[in-house]
Amino acid sequence: NGRIEKEEGGRIDGYEDYSNASTADYRERRSTLARGGSSFNVPWLSESANIDNFIFRYNRVESVFLGFGTQKRFYWDGRKNWNSYGSVGWGFKSHTWRGNLGLSRQVAFSDESLNQMFELGAEGYSLTDTKDQWIIGVHENTAAAFLIHEDFRDYFERTGATFHVAYYTQGDYLNTEFKVAYVMDKYDSLSNKVEWAMFGGDKVFRQNPPIAPGQMKSVMASVGVTTLTKTSRGPEGWNLFASAEFARKDFGPTNFDFDQYVVDVRRYQPLGRYDNFNVRVRAGTSTGVLPLQKAFEYGGLGTLNGYAFKSDIGNRMLLINAEYIVNGNFLDDLELWPTWLFRSFNFIITSDAGIMRSLPPASAPTSGFEKITWGEFKHNMGFGFSNRSGSFRIGVAWRTDSKEPAQILFRFTRPF
Repeated sequence: NGRIEKEEGGRIDGYEDYSNASTADYRERRSTLARGGSSFNVPWLSESANIDNFIFRYNRVESVFLGFGTQKRFYWDGRKNWNSYGSVGWGFKSHTWRGNLGLSRQVAFSDESLNQMFELGAEGYSLTDTKDQWIIGVHENTAAAFLIHEDFRDYFERTGATFHVAYYTQGDYLNTEFKVAYVMDKYDSLSNKVEWAMFGGDKVFRQNPPIAPGQMKSVMASVGVTTLTKTSRGPEGWNLFASAEFARKDFGPTNFDFDQYVVDVRRYQPLGRYDNFNVRVRAGTSTGVLPLQKAFEYGGLGTLNGYAFKSDIGNRMLLINAEYIVNGNFLDDLELWPTWLFRSFNFIITSDAGIMRSLPPASAPTSGFEKITWGEFKHNMGFGFSNRSGSFRIGVAWRTDSKEPAQILFRFTRPF
């Protein structure tokens, strides 16, 4: 092993590469701690806080939605104590104004190695909401609905207010969040308002399912921990987010009484110079009667890719998604291999497995996960291609339990 240093003004003919065995030497890292910044770079940040200045979305219950917004800021250096954020917009077919307004009081105390912050906040809102943010983001779903007549989200109306206390940290490689919130919401169903898409032939949008309407008062506790680092070949590190919601009739006039627990753990592991192994484990459980807007669902895009969309529903869920990604340059020792082309592409092998159960409402949240056998899991395999970072991808997925046609997949964001 050796090192070549290039002097200022020097030139190296041909392609520059790195042969050191250290992963960090050949994967360009893109994230550093911003001491005086106002962002919080975590995957779980809600869509109501991470708002674009100009809002455009398209879906089957609003048609075109246009609006303006301001994203939430985190003043780590303490230059501001108050932060306000929000949005307002109009649905062209729902004929309804939607928006939110949040206000937070922040107390920052940071040093050279770690940004820290306590926060008290409140937010009021009237939203066209969904529980499917973890399946597909709003921009990718807008493109699917507008271009190919596929809307992969289900929607409901949620109006109300949330009050929270939170503690955040942001370091060079570790970001954390601890939050407790009191939520006062009113839910109602929404119906389809549009049947247009630029392409898609004779396809029609799925009917938006009705939900359980009514008032909900709940306390929600959540914790997030991430060591994710963006590199030129995708993310690396750990990400964990867990939440517990307790809806009680003791909290005031309400139509709901349940507890719900969700845990999502992800690992993005580089294996060497050319390959990565990424895995997500997502589990959910509950007690009481879960309304439809809180029930667990999987199947299809982003969950079990080889199965029908949202083919299973229940109150106990275990989902495992795994992918092995290898850069097309791994065969560069072959003289005839077009390295100049394949270094920008990845080959992907995917595997998804899930189990869904429904237990009586009085069951303990830990019950329902015992005596699980491999035969109970629904499983599919897949193969595809992606760009170097693994975000834009096209592929196929097929069930392993029956001979059914493979599902064709196209994504322009990472599935997890």
